[in-house]
Amino acid sequence: MNVKFYQQLIILIGCLFWLTLTQLVVAQSVTQPVLPFCGTPSLTPAQSLSLGQLARLALQRKRASGAAPTAITYVPIRPHIVRRSDGSADFNLTRLNQVMAVTNSYYLLNGFGIQFYFAGTTPDYIDDDDLYNVFPFPEGNTVDGRDATDALNQYYVTHFTNPGVGGFARFPLDDIGTTRSFIGTNGGDSDLGNRLIPHELGHTFSVLHTFGYSNGEYPTDELVTRGAGANCTTAGDEICDTPADPYHIAGAYVTDLNGCPQYNPGSTARDANGDLYAPSITNIMSYYFPCTHDFTPGQYDRMQAGLALRQTHTSYSLSHPPTNVASPTNVAVSLNGIAITITWQDNATNEMGYFVERSSTSATEGFAPIGGVGPDETTFVDYDTRLRMHYYYRIRPSNSTTGSLSPTADIATPRTTDPVTGLTTTNITDNTAQLNWNSLGNNVTYDVQWRAIGSTGWNELVRLPQTSVTISSLSGYSSFEWRVKASDQDTYSGPVTFTTLCPMPVTYSFSVIPARVSAAISWNAFSPASILQWRAVGSATWNTSSTLTNTSSYTLTGLTPDTQYEWRVQGVCSATATSEFTDPLTFTTYACVTPQYPSSSPRAEAANLSWFMPYNESGRTYTVRFRPVGTTNWTAVSSLTTTTCSLTGLANNTTYEWQAKSVCSVTDESAYSLLSTFTTYCPAVPIGLSSTPTATGVTLGWVNANALEPGSTIELQYRSVGNPTWNLVTETARYGYSSRQLTGLMPNTTYEWRVRIACSAAAQSDYTATMMFTTGCYAPNPNNLSTDLISSSSARLNWYNPTDPGTQFDLRYRAVGEANWVTISNVSSATTGGNYSISGLSNQTTYEWQIRTLCSQTESSTFSAGPNFVTQCKSPDYLTQTPLVTSAFLSWGQAGVDVSYEVFYRLAGTSAWTTVSNLTSTHTVISGLTGNTSYEWQVRSQCTNGINAAPSGINTFTTFTCSTPYNLNVTNLTMTTARLNWSFANADAGTRYEGRYRVVGATDWITLSNLSSDQGQGYFDLSGLAIDTQYEWQIQTRCSSTESSAFTSSNTFKTLPVCTSMYTVKTGSWNDASVWSCGRLPLSTDPVQIKHLVTVPSNYLGSVLSITYDAGQKLQFNFGSRLKMGQ
Repeated sequence: MNVKFYQQLIILIGCLFWLTLTQLVVAQSVTQPVLPFCGTPSLTPAQSLSLGQLARLALQRKRASGAAPTAITYVPIRPHIVRRSDGSADFNLTRLNQVMAVTNSYYLLNGFGIQFYFAGTTPDYIDDDDLYNVFPFPEGNTVDGRDATDALNQYYVTHFTNPGVGGFARFPLDDIGTTRSFIGTNGGDSDLGNRLIPHELGHTFSVLHTFGYSNGEYPTDELVTRGAGANCTTAGDEICDTPADPYHIAGAYVTDLNGCPQYNPGSTARDANGDLYAPSITNIMSYYFPCTHDFTPGQYDRMQAGLALRQTHTSYSLSHPPTNVASPTNVAVSLNGIAITITWQDNATNEMGYFVERSSTSATEGFAPIGGVGPDETTFVDYDTRLRMHYYYRIRPSNSTTGSLSPTADIATPRTTDPVTGLTTTNITDNTAQLNWNSLGNNVTYDVQWRAIGSTGWNELVRLPQTSVTISSLSGYSSFEWRVKASDQDTYSGPVTFTTLCPMPVTYSFSVIPARVSAAISWNAFSPASILQWRAVGSATWNTSSTLTNTSSYTLTGLTPDTQYEWRVQGVCSATATSEFTDPLTFTTYACVTPQYPSSSPRAEAANLSWFMPYNESGRTYTVRFRPVGTTNWTAVSSLTTTTCSLTGLANNTTYEWQAKSVCSVTDESAYSLLSTFTTYCPAVPIGLSSTPTATGVTLGWVNANALEPGSTIELQYRSVGNPTWNLVTETARYGYSSRQLTGLMPNTTYEWRVRIACSAAAQSDYTATMMFTTGCYAPNPNNLSTDLISSSSARLNWYNPTDPGTQFDLRYRAVGEANWVTISNVSSATTGGNYSISGLSNQTTYEWQIRTLCSQTESSTFSAGPNFVTQCKSPDYLTQTPLVTSAFLSWGQAGVDVSYEVFYRLAGTSAWTTVSNLTSTHTVISGLTGNTSYEWQVRSQCTNGINAAPSGINTFTTFTCSTPYNLNVTNLTMTTARLNWSFANADAGTRYEGRYRVVGATDWITLSNLSSDQGQGYFDLSGLAIDTQYEWQIQTRCSSTESSAFTSSNTFKTLPVCTSMYTVKTGSWNDASVWSCGRLPLSTDPVQIKHLVTVPSNYLGSVLSITYDAGQKLQFNFGSRLKMGQ
């Protein structure tokens, strides 16, 4: 067996949110109650199978070695507890012993299995505040050097850096680091011992999740069937007595039954054969977080194989000797009600704690751990007992195996013979009831069952020590039955029936929204109807609503403003069954409220005013009055219907004051609001003025730093110095930087210029200070010169220089130290700059270059020097890749103007490269790759004269797995046709698909081969289908001739039924199926009768055979809508 690939795996198994301790939601939640995070990089199917093969081979060799078999293998665990720096922690030795004892109970099957004991006499304490507050996930090198080399190492931490992680472990590998597991202890001990620690140790001994080799991101491809045609040994968890688990598959749901999850029998998820799933909810290696927990015999077998594999490793061992602890003595047991108390004498000083073991078989066999205590503790109470049982108890130090066992002590629990009598029901409310019965004597427990009459399943409470119990969460005004028996009997007494009361509504003070003469009231109703009463506080008489059916809200009208009212609600279940009224709550209607929180947004000659009102009232209007500050007369705007007002015609740079009032009716209005002020203004002058002149033009720039009024313009004035007349240019004002180019100026002339903002014809800002510029033939700015795309023989010269249209440039370059320039004359460019590529250069040579502006045939600027550059053949940079399944798109940055490229790629970890040469573009597609495989690649430049650059650095990528298509849906349904649609984002041009479909319930599939997709979206049109028939279909991806995915789960659809009369049944939209008598949209074969007003939506295209109209009815077409007839 080649294990090299496996030895490279670092497999973190970070599992199981503490959030999973919360109760599952009711039916139709998806399979995960929450989505746990598992930090394991998912194995490939091949890696998972190899792990199982290695473990089974190790077990076969172990059995063939002749070593004497043992029923129980004791495995040492070295505990490491992370604490605060002062040595305190919430997780102590009492908790450690309890959770490990419960964990041990799951690792025995019929007296055969693995039992864990602690290595040493005290844990390894890691006292570190930082690690206690948050422990790294994964751990990195945090605990390097702390691992015991002769035991498993389990670390107990409080929180992980990823708050969703509950714990993680590692699969068997000949590396001491794989002996580690990490347990988050901030959850309850019940979950730690019953689920989390057994789950993580399952991974330690090679057991996979029930849904397979991944952490849930890849749904299982395991088939439901067992026997012929099954793939349970190679798919899922590779164990055949764990049912196929549809975790994270669409259509798989869990439901809640008495607070515990169960797989919803209405789930629609199917495997590739179309079979419905029936997973084990209670399996410890699942993600369903149940109330009870278990492993299967097949999982126990895989644990033994994983144990055998670990026993072959040489980098560590599992040989830490048990501690020689003095055995406990004087074990005594006593019955205390339903519980059994065990006490003993502690004779040791080196124990790490004690495990309490119990047998119901004999004093010598059948023992299993039931709990644990810390060192020096000598009492344990066993609450998990049954009547008519004989129990045997013994004590084992938790850091020993069989050499330090205590003597045994035994006790028998009581027996009963008489039936339970005196069944009565008292204290009945709308959702609770107290069930009572007579006692059968001391130390007797009882089992009680109850259900709604007509239900098939019973709710149950077992081993109750008392003779009454209150059951809750009952439905109001419903009939129930219940029965009871002694826990050791088979026959129940009863049933007894009772009916819960009509439930009272629930009211809240915040569920009233008062207005001036009305109030909207709501409540939580738990009965079919309600009655609402209200009155003014102090009034003797209640106003009463009619019986309010199927609603829990009501609006009171005709109330008196500014008055306090009280209200209450009664539940109505029937004509003779009502609840009590709720306690009265109060509210106060508003007076005609003065507008609140006034605000204003002034502009140069206008202002927008607004205010807030705490409630809406139909018919209420507002009046606003305003005036310049210091004046006497108000200007009023009345009959406003919204809480805003736009004022216009104001004076610029003027301060106004204003007020608003509410007009609630002809006789009721509020006072005016307090005075508010605003000042009109045109924004401040522009700033940051700049100019860039050319021979006969200029680019002028400025910054508007303030928010601008809509419609504002910029007024730009310019003139030659000495000219008394300004030239005016206007343009729309914009916030931030703006510029304007002027042309046709006189050469070699000095100009002055200024700008201002014009908010309107009568409102402008001040002008800026006058600025100057001089036209002329200017050399390009050296700061705006650059070079790029340098190779061994070429380079690109770049310049940015605003110029007049038609301006040309002279370029010249030479090797540094040479006397003569190479000149390129009359180079054209855009008015903002340009570039020019030069070639024929010498390799590994420093060049200098210059540029000047040619403004006319007789006028030019001086030369400006650009940056020097050195020719060389450079490797490309900016390597990127976009992998698919069997191909990848590779790209890189351009390395020169006359350069070609050579790409090398290979499987990661191999030595031989595949070469793609003579590429003239900066990208290529490589194909023929293998899915879910890592590759590495590099590229080099091929310059002229046979000069090649060194290859670039190596980039890596991993192709995607050839996974199943998704987004399966069916469109274009008719009576005999359907379009099947799917998506697969990682498709390339060679990707194909195979589909299959059949009538639901049929045995044989009809195959659709060689299907394709476009940009990852595929479809296929089926025809010749049976009318009004349910079909299912599946599809798989064919990534190459050797790679394909499994088939998807079934997606179903139903062809349309025959409808002989297509007519409208109500007013509505043409594309609403409920408008039509056939319950579907009309087809091109349907004659249609219009009996109502029907609207055809915008841009809708439909087809019908013909259309007739009832008298007065019509079709209403919107923009772009069309109907074709007779086609």
